[in-house]
Amino acid sequence: MKISIIIATYQVAHKLPETLVSVFTQTYTDWELVIIDGGSQDGTVELLRQYDAAIAYWISEPDQGVYDAFNKGIAQARGEWLYFLGAGDVLASPTVLAQVFTNPLPSLFIYGNVWLQDIQTYYGGVFSKYRLCEVNICQQAIFYHQDLFKRLGQFNLRYRMLADWDFNIRCFALTDSVYFMDMVIAHYEGGGLSQKVRDHAFQRDFLGLLNYQFGLLYALRCVWYRFVTVNWSGRKLSGMWRKLSGMWRKLREVDLNGP
Repeated sequence: MKISIIIATYQVAHKLPETLVSVFTQTYTDWELVIIDGGSQDGTVELLRQYDAAIAYWISEPDQGVYDAFNKGIAQARGEWLYFLGAGDVLASPTVLAQVFTNPLPSLFIYGNVWLQDIQTYYGGVFSKYRLCEVNICQQAIFYHQDLFKRLGQFNLRYRMLADWDFNIRCFALTDSVYFMDMVIAHYEGGGLSQKVRDHAFQRDFLGLLNYQFGLLYALRCVWYRFVTVNWSGRKLSGMWRKLSGMWRKLREVDLNGP
């Protein structure tokens, strides 16, 4: 089973070598590397030329952000499975791909855990639709079968920071056959733009997405978790009714044509 490892880069020449080494040292060898650079001028292009023989495809040109880069990578990928990394992220060990792909896989969506380097802790565990309504699976923990992108389309560029969360919701809505492997897939650098910059479009659409893809009960659970449990524990009840009312209005404004 060939794996396409897609890396998006921009002005990160100092981080890229460590990421590449974690790929090149894998004991499982049926992979290809696709690198989409956003037009870096910091030595990234020279580095890519240096490793040209080991890279199946690379390009350096302006883009609309990381998910635009990933979409370009998807279009070039020839693997049965797709995996996404950022420069600065590394596969957890040289045997990760072998552990995942040596045996037949029971699902089109395989995921595990990650080590969060910035806060020095593990993140992951089993996800259900309910849990996905509250938090996202780290993208560096997921292997997507190519068929998912053929059936669901690519990452929605409307969501500049959280398009992977939107895509994961669509995957969980498509099938209950997702498979968790209790192992660390990658060391995720953390501290990226998605943690620093709010994705306002995604936040506005979030409950509508849940309602459209999963149904009202899942959306209401998210309302409960975000605006009842959190506010109660934080003793911030004064604005809770206003927030709940606003969320209910958003649920009623779902675009029936989908995202």
